[in-house]
Amino acid sequence: MGFWAGAWLHDAPDSEYGADGKRAIVKHLCFGPLETQIWYESKDGQYFCEHQLIEGLQAGDRFVDAVSRRDMLEVLANEIALCEKHSKPEWSLLFQAEKEKLENNLNFM
Repeated sequence: MGFWAGAWLHDAPDSEYGADGKRAIVKHLCFGPLETQIWYESKDGQYFCEHQLIEGLQAGDRFVDAVSRRDMLEVLANEIALCEKHSKPEWSLLFQAEKEKLENNLNFM
């Protein structure tokens, strides 16, 4: 089960790629209005942030943006800090491994 930080439910990273070729790393879900923010890695090693609005005036809108190495490292550092604050040390280790993987990937800018 995830943990709440403000209005967002946070979840652990996925270990496998889905049928769509994406592996969700940082997942946030909000219930008022219902929306998601998911930072993921594609099978070709690129990183993206997908923001989907599920209800409200903009229901059905979906935005996908490429994420730079620096920005993804910042997202991971923030998620690590939240995991430590909300007593999820096992998740902190998972996000730290993702961060180290990205730091060691010299092919990704």
